[in-house]
Amino acid sequence: MSLFKVVEGDCAIVMSGGIYKQVPIYTRNGYLFAGVSGGFVRLKADGSTSKPKMLLEHLETELHLCKDKTGRLGTPEIPDAKPLEARDILLIEG
Repeated sequence: MSLFKVVEGDCAIVMSGGIYKQVPIYTRNGYLFAGVSGGFVRLKADGSTSKPKMLLEHLETELHLCKDKTGRLGTPEIPDAKPLEARDILLIEG
């Protein structure tokens, strides 16, 4: 079992209820998460997250990003990894 591991130097900006917050990025089993309010939210390629009404506004990372068939963000080690296309990256950057 793999625990959440911080990606040193990388961060995201998430937005919920009109409030923007800079948060650290984590990986777990190759998938990307943002550290929010003492927990973790899953990040998706379309800018949504696992938390209702929270959006991924910006992602600052050196990781090679991929998405799985359901659109979850991760690294090439995730099952069914598909590299992000330029249009996917524009969605993440807001």
